[in-house]
Amino acid sequence: MRHKNFIYNNLVGIRLLYRMFPKSIILYSVLQMLHGVSWVLQVMSVQYFFDGISENGGDVLSLVVKILLLGAACAFAQTMNGVANCYGQILNRKVIKETNKVLFRTIDRKDAIAFEYAEELDRINKAVRGSEGVFWVSTTILDILFFYAFYFVVMSWYLFSLAPVLSISTVIIFIPNVITRLLHMISFEHLENEAAPVRRKMDYYGDCVIGKEYYKETRLWGCGSYFFDRYNQMLKKLNGLHFRMQLRKERVNFCIHVLTVAAYGAIIAMLVYYVLAGIISVGAFAAVFAALREFYGFMDEVISERLAIAIENMAMVKNYLAFIGEDPGEQEQIALPEKFEIRLEDVSFAYPQSGTEGEKFVLSDINLRIPWGQTVALVGENGSGKSTLCHIIAGLYSPTKGTVSYEGVQKGAGRIVRGISAVFQKFCRYSMSLGENIRISDAAGDKSADRLNRICDDVGVDPGWAGGMDGMLGREFGGTELSGGQWQRIAIARGIYRNNSLLILDEPTAAIDALEEKYLYEEFGRLSRNCTSIIVTHRLASAQIADRILVIKEGRIVQDGSHDELIAAEGEYKTMYELQRQWYQ
Repeated sequence: MRHKNFIYNNLVGIRLLYRMFPKSIILYSVLQMLHGVSWVLQVMSVQYFFDGISENGGDVLSLVVKILLLGAACAFAQTMNGVANCYGQILNRKVIKETNKVLFRTIDRKDAIAFEYAEELDRINKAVRGSEGVFWVSTTILDILFFYAFYFVVMSWYLFSLAPVLSISTVIIFIPNVITRLLHMISFEHLENEAAPVRRKMDYYGDCVIGKEYYKETRLWGCGSYFFDRYNQMLKKLNGLHFRMQLRKERVNFCIHVLTVAAYGAIIAMLVYYVLAGIISVGAFAAVFAALREFYGFMDEVISERLAIAIENMAMVKNYLAFIGEDPGEQEQIALPEKFEIRLEDVSFAYPQSGTEGEKFVLSDINLRIPWGQTVALVGENGSGKSTLCHIIAGLYSPTKGTVSYEGVQKGAGRIVRGISAVFQKFCRYSMSLGENIRISDAAGDKSADRLNRICDDVGVDPGWAGGMDGMLGREFGGTELSGGQWQRIAIARGIYRNNSLLILDEPTAAIDALEEKYLYEEFGRLSRNCTSIIVTHRLASAQIADRILVIKEGRIVQDGSHDELIAAEGEYKTMYELQRQWYQ
């Protein structure tokens, strides 16, 4: 079944490439066929040349013609070799661009919750690795059919016409070599499945040592050697997997090469016998002798290189093809009215828990109604479920149980909610210009400088930080590095820049002091008058700007009301407020 899977996946890959570049794939196949023809013509021209010399009665013109024909055949063979290989390289670059485009589009259409699954991250890792090998692996059958098979068939017919035993011996050697290579597929498919999680861990530990996100703490704690040891452990494990496979592969290769050399010697011995016995001409002997090197070179190339590499990499390409085959297509865009009410009914949510039984709910039985234009603050202890609730309201996650609707329109898996903007605690720091860092949230919107400058003024972003709106930020590409508080203001400007009817701020002010935060939230209250807004904060003094405060504890809403109402009642909010007030007395 493995060889069937190999052929099937090759055909799937060819169909994918044909859909991408139909004319280019047809031209590639024609060039490969002409490439095969050129080598056969070269062999025949060699026989014609030497037979002409042995039979030449002093006719110089005839000899010159034969020399020119031989030169033309050799030139044609070398030209087609260069043209076919060059066009293959060019087409490969075009295919990589398109396969990556398909891969990125498929990943982009995944639900956000998919990135919480380790298994899904492994599949993405394997698909990314497989993307670059699609062309060379998937065109293996095309190369075998239009170049190698054509060449071998015609050459076998040519050898058969000289002496049947010559042709039969090449077939006897060729078949077991192909079968042996096909058996490698089982090992390398298992290797890729084993290697993907190990490779991902190794890359992660490497990032912990040299990654920009980690290096400060790694240096501070002096734990670089710890992560380096973990990296080496994963590298050793990965190398061990590859070593076992390569050792098995080279053992088989050694046997194949011994068989090939023995066959090569036997055929040369037969040729010498046939020419001495007068069974074949001197020209045929010279042609076959010269062609044997190319013949077995091509045989070794198709088996030891093209077929072997294709089989080894088919596991990765198979993962890529399976991954993009699950593309659900364009996700439905939920078009919301300008003003809408948010409803959560019996909503519960559980993150994936690998290796555990049952589901551990982060949110349980949430029933919530948020009228349009209301400002809601979410408060509670760390891990209470505030950020998860924001992700569900924003439409990033679909609830495990229950429903989320916007003015009667339900959010479900595969449906994207438009008109929502959010600034999360772990916001992105894009290595782009200051203007691009803000405009990226609404690329299709109004790009006027007045709008951009007005929003920057509102949230306290100074273009002078980067030397102007076109100044590059981040040291990744030689730009200006900003402080954490400056980056946070840019992230908030990005969230406000987007045209939205719902704006979520999920603790984006952690790097801003209390006075700056108070000023920023007051500005935010002014800017969010024409939309619904949700604020997540640990500083309860900042929550007072909200029309309504929700207290979240252990995944449930335990209190709901205004600041004054919650202070007047005995409960979680009052306890937290009194504790925080003590720090400022």
